[in-house]
Amino acid sequence: MDILGVKVHRVSLEETLAAIGGFIEERSSHLVVTLGTEMVMAAQKNKEFLEVLNAAHLVCADAVGIIWASKRMEKPLSEKVAGIEILDRLAALSYEKGWRLFFLGAAEGTAEAAVEELRKKYPEMPVAGIHHGFFKDDGPVIRLIKEAKPDILFIALGSPRQELWFWRHREELGVPVGIGVGGSFDVLSGKISRSPRWMISLGLEWLYRLYKEPWRWKRMTVLPVFALKILFCSKAPGDENVKGFS
Repeated sequence: MDILGVKVHRVSLEETLAAIGGFIEERSSHLVVTLGTEMVMAAQKNKEFLEVLNAAHLVCADAVGIIWASKRMEKPLSEKVAGIEILDRLAALSYEKGWRLFFLGAAEGTAEAAVEELRKKYPEMPVAGIHHGFFKDDGPVIRLIKEAKPDILFIALGSPRQELWFWRHREELGVPVGIGVGGSFDVLSGKISRSPRWMISLGLEWLYRLYKEPWRWKRMTVLPVFALKILFCSKAPGDENVKGFS
């Protein structure tokens, strides 16, 4: 379906995992987007970002605002599919499936700490490589990933950088699946705590994150603008066939 010009696929977490497995079998490069409300608003002003989102092979609804918008448009999405949950499930499946994982992003040491925590749950998780997100020269990082030959590249560079970076370099990287996972490494490493389950179930994860990271308030001012735009949409756009799904 379409939300303010940005496509979103009507998929559950299980369908997302199945789709990613299919992408890996195809071997060509695929971008998976975990779409937040702020990303939809950023795409209104950034044409390249909008084009990348709509060219992505799979776009999952990773925000309660996206789910709310789909209900307002009378085309409700089945569930929120969070990037951190996709990451965790893929880590759980990686040994059984033989999928090699590369962790790119966050501050120095954070990705390593996230991998260490994941390996407490999944000790046989195949890790192809790790690199922090504070790099200026793309060349050495691209070469490192190419040499590692991962099946899945988790990219925690923040949006829109993570999606744009993978899209621009996808052919050179040669990675079957690139997934933007935002601040997931910070949460997995324990650097930032995730919302209590009761807040997640009530759709208040954004409020907890604002409490823990008050500097984000300026970014969150787009949320009421998004809500108003959805409320004033006269009619929900019809579903469109999109790459990989219909």
